[in-house]
Amino acid sequence: MKHIITISIIILTSCVGLKNVSNELVGKWECYHKELEDGTTKSTDFDGNEFEYSCSGLIIELKSDFTGSESIGGLNFKYKKNDSILNLGNRNYVIEKLTKTELVIRDYDSDGTNLWNYRQKFKKVE
Repeated sequence: MKHIITISIIILTSCVGLKNVSNELVGKWECYHKELEDGTTKSTDFDGNEFEYSCSGLIIELKSDFTGSESIGGLNFKYKKNDSILNLGNRNYVIEKLTKTELVIRDYDSDGTNLWNYRQKFKKVE
């Protein structure tokens, strides 16, 4: 009986921990910084004009029913988190940091075909 109680407590505390992790994703996330994977924040266009990578105006809203939306383009999608991989519709990202107030994701390119992999930093907005 003692072992059954111990196992039940371990299972319950594990489930509570998982619930808290997934709830950290729920909410509105506003992008405030975009850079290449190596930290580069600027580039030049074909005419030689310098520009800075931007995610201005990008807000991602993730709901508790695992649906989400994106402010740019009005995209709606389903999302899921598997270990450190975040799937937003058909796009995949590596979660580099996730707290109650900050989310940092990097493009996930499993087959190595992307020329540029971006890192985006979000803050939670209420």
